[in-house]
Amino acid sequence: MQSMNLELTLIMPELIIASAICLLILVNSFLTSEKRYTGLIIGSITMAACALISMVFLIETTNSSIFNNHYRIDPLSTGLKFTTYLISLFIFIATKTNKENTKSELVLLELFAILGVSILASSNNLLTLYLGLETLTLSMYGLVASKRSSEIATESAMKFFILGAIASAIFLYGVSFIYGLHGTLFFDQFNNETINNSIEMQLALAFIICGIAFKFGAVPFHSWVPDTYQGASTSSALFISTIPKLGAFALIYRLLYEAFIANVEFWSLLILLLGLLSLILGNIIAIAQDNLRRILGYSAVGHIGFILIGLSIGSIDGAIAALAYLVIYILMTATAFMSIEVISTEKRAVVTLTDIKDLNSTHPWISLIMLFSMFSMIGIPPFIGFYAKWIILSELINSDMLVIALIGIIVSVIAAYYYLRIVWYMYFEKNELPIMKGSPNIFQKTSISLMGLSILLLGLYPSPIINFCRSIIPPFLLID
Repeated sequence: MQSMNLELTLIMPELIIASAICLLILVNSFLTSEKRYTGLIIGSITMAACALISMVFLIETTNSSIFNNHYRIDPLSTGLKFTTYLISLFIFIATKTNKENTKSELVLLELFAILGVSILASSNNLLTLYLGLETLTLSMYGLVASKRSSEIATESAMKFFILGAIASAIFLYGVSFIYGLHGTLFFDQFNNETINNSIEMQLALAFIICGIAFKFGAVPFHSWVPDTYQGASTSSALFISTIPKLGAFALIYRLLYEAFIANVEFWSLLILLLGLLSLILGNIIAIAQDNLRRILGYSAVGHIGFILIGLSIGSIDGAIAALAYLVIYILMTATAFMSIEVISTEKRAVVTLTDIKDLNSTHPWISLIMLFSMFSMIGIPPFIGFYAKWIILSELINSDMLVIALIGIIVSVIAAYYYLRIVWYMYFEKNELPIMKGSPNIFQKTSISLMGLSILLLGLYPSPIINFCRSIIPPFLLID
């Protein structure tokens, strides 16, 4: 009984989220349009409670394997959960309600997705990992399709579902190879050197990496990213562009860095190739886009390239740099989408660059926050994006990957064009159309202001982020 009580205590955040999901399902049955903020209130309170509990676990350095070693509570899982809950809290606060999400379906689906990320972060075998992966992915399908009035959203959701099903099948095929070779599903038992060096094992890892690349949105499995960002509602795009990336990081770290670190020479090459393709093609294609959301979609592909390149180094420092970049990327992207969210109205959403013409005249503070985000994505000091790229490039140079570092610098310079183009439209293009008059409430203003100022202040003093990432990445034995 005492053991069961301990296990239930350690999964308290997951239990709170599951309870909130059940409560929201019941509330939705009786919800009226006058109570449209109920879902956001429940979601915000849930995330605040989960973030607080995760912070306590993080401070106490909780480290346990529970439920017959199927589930793991360690600094990495707790740190990723804390980041997930904190970012989700800001997202809920910044979300606007409208006729598309009056009954809080978005919040319900987002809570399911957050639960999936939590399971992914704590999974200790392939079965638990796949459960978390599908919980996350199925929720994302629903989020994209939630904008029922849009044909583009319906088409994007269908494409996303079909591609996601194929990616899941490929991932499962790799998992079946591993189970057939090792006869177990637990990560800590994949240590047979003869099996790990076999061609079958390398084939299995190749299939798994393809599945992971889809979840990350890496080239050539990226086609769903710009379509999804364009078709989904702004609230859904804001969520999809941030939270699932933390689940993807948990997936790649648990499998490659912990379970199959012995195969680092093989999988690091595949990850590096995917990273380079994503970095180059994502940023180049973004230059030709006029749709603001598609620009951010291809921008996301480019940033994922940087993260994968960091992971391809195959060292603790490389993983720390990649995680720090991911956290910073989420901060920058969330700020950009929040800016779009708060200035949109039910009658007219911000979609293309034309919609943000002369934005500085009507929303000077939002324009400034958006400028912080764009400059940070370019990597201009003193914003935090500069530090994100600097730590990745530093690790590449320290690992004698000078050519890769040079490619990263060149592509970053090229990418500056489309980020500065967004800034130009906000400040220097005159608007012939009616002025956007979206009016954010005090909570939305506070949320986006905190996110925007964090981009600047953390750029001036980035130690908290790197120290946080260093504290939650567990050490491993790199096998020569």
